[in-house]
Amino acid sequence: MGGAGTPGTGGVPSMGVDTSVQTALPPLPKMANVKATAIHESVEISFEPVDGARDYRVYALPADGDVSSDGAGHVTIKNALYRCAGDRQAPVTVLDGGPAQQGKNIRTLVDNQDVDGVRRTLADASLGFVYIKPGDGRVPIYAMGDPAANADQDCEFLQTTARWQESRSKRWVTEAEHAKLLADRWRDDGIAFYVPAAAGGNTRPLYASATNDTRYYYIDGAESQKRGTSQVAFPILTAVDGADSTPLMRVFYRNICGKSHDEIVAGKARFERARNQGDQQPTFHLHWSGLAQETTLVVEALAEGCPYQGFLSPISRPANGSYAAWQTLDQLKAQSPTGELYINGQHEAANKPRPIARSFVKIAPGPKPDLDWFQGFGSADALGNLVDTPCGENNGNCFAGHRMRSDIADVGFIYVDDDRWGLGSFLGELWVTYADRAADTNGKFRLTAIPKAQLAADKFLYATMTVDGFATLRRYPQIIISEMDTPVQYQMQKGHAIVVQTFGGWPNAYQVEVCDHQFWDVNSQCPVYDLYHTLDPLDPGKKTGLQPNAEPAEHVGLDRGTRYEVLTSTKRIYLYLDGEPYACADLPATSVPAGPVTVTFGDVIYHSGVDTTYTYTKQALQIATRRHFDNLGFKSGMAAPAWDEKRLPCAAASRKQ
Repeated sequence: MGGAGTPGTGGVPSMGVDTSVQTALPPLPKMANVKATAIHESVEISFEPVDGARDYRVYALPADGDVSSDGAGHVTIKNALYRCAGDRQAPVTVLDGGPAQQGKNIRTLVDNQDVDGVRRTLADASLGFVYIKPGDGRVPIYAMGDPAANADQDCEFLQTTARWQESRSKRWVTEAEHAKLLADRWRDDGIAFYVPAAAGGNTRPLYASATNDTRYYYIDGAESQKRGTSQVAFPILTAVDGADSTPLMRVFYRNICGKSHDEIVAGKARFERARNQGDQQPTFHLHWSGLAQETTLVVEALAEGCPYQGFLSPISRPANGSYAAWQTLDQLKAQSPTGELYINGQHEAANKPRPIARSFVKIAPGPKPDLDWFQGFGSADALGNLVDTPCGENNGNCFAGHRMRSDIADVGFIYVDDDRWGLGSFLGELWVTYADRAADTNGKFRLTAIPKAQLAADKFLYATMTVDGFATLRRYPQIIISEMDTPVQYQMQKGHAIVVQTFGGWPNAYQVEVCDHQFWDVNSQCPVYDLYHTLDPLDPGKKTGLQPNAEPAEHVGLDRGTRYEVLTSTKRIYLYLDGEPYACADLPATSVPAGPVTVTFGDVIYHSGVDTTYTYTKQALQIATRRHFDNLGFKSGMAAPAWDEKRLPCAAASRKQ
């Protein structure tokens, strides 16, 4: 389910991986731990990464007559629509003895490197073997992130480009210790792998040792002679034991401004991510939308990346100056000799991806969320008959802006190039594409529900959206709750508003801002809460630890639906990320909206010409942005959610950014 207290927005798990599908698709090894969850008509799919995979894709099971294959393993499916994982948009580490880089205070040490008195080689990265699935005689091992204030790269918070899920100092523990560390506010990164429940003839001990600021994991050998064998973490396999066993590998994370540690991972694919990070590795997640009925989805690992076929847009626009042609689904499909269309293809246009592993998932749509206002974009006219409407101050004309209105929503674009903006409902989502004027202005998109919500002291307003959440300092999605009427952006200085957004370069901050008669803009941010640190209640400027919440950037991708949920009264606000509690904050008594309020779902792209992005986004999305929104909605009058304030204490005071 979604976060505790939310009104029926939880996902519906798949009916399971269906291994009995009869199909003309050529047989392949099965993928492991494939899990799919439907939220209304959209599906999020996770899986165990496959060694050697350069990309992943999902598509609806085709008719046998549409499938053909060649002797090299390539499969062609006539008129197929694929959705691809694409590369994660993340910075690389400083690797081994590579040159230092400003702002990157993490170095990963693997190959021929001294780790506190022990010389390690690449061969030493392999410790043994573990299981990736549960089974008889196996126990789960949990990855737990240290809550200490110096447990991660925190030298330049919000300005840094070098913090990942793996960089938090960790312990890997069994169930009994997992429960204890949860109570001590350690971050729960979930089950990492499984190991034999007891030592035996096919196991070896994995040792652990720690100083005040460093934790090591190692096996018998030179390192155990130096660091000792008094603490056995758990037994691991000495050799492969069936198809669901995989190498256990380690990467040492040297943190020059905090705790260092050995990061241990299951499988070579996770090892390469932990060692290198960066934007040349695929996302381990897939997305499907527009699920109208029970459907069998095909999930595949690919040896080559999905091809880039052009700039997908809800509207068609010819190439113009710095802008490439914007093309619709039908246009891109018509250009494909086989009719195959790749959503989020990021690689060479000539690529013909070859599947190397495959599984099937049978899944049906989830229930429609029980909300006062909801849009799931299952039809092309989901927003009703949008009519051009005056915009700007006093509803007059505004420069480089466009506003439309129906009886469902008020929609606006602000500071956009005249022929580079548009929206449309397709694939069961609202796709929005626009460019900030001259790649040098504060461009925005705003969609405000026509019905108003209610914000009170003793009841909570729930608001949610699912969106591809890629964010930098200059582009990010938002939810705005305001006592001002539409167009909200032009009215903010006249009243109060709460802004929820992801902000900043990797790893992104999931933020709450409170605007008290302030005109919010990209260079005029409102006071913000620190939701990453725990603070001394007697000295709010003193950081006492790290919150056990997730890294927001690790939840996003360019074709992934990230679910943001907000529950707020006039006194307190709670945030959820992909259905899990993220953070809460106590709101100032006189600086928040109350009574009837508007709920706005929005996006920002600002001065895009100098935005720092990554290989694919720099090539395809540098001076334009594209979002797909889904499952937008709100509901008033909700009860307070269940919340563990000992584990996730509420921030007490905001500060100016």
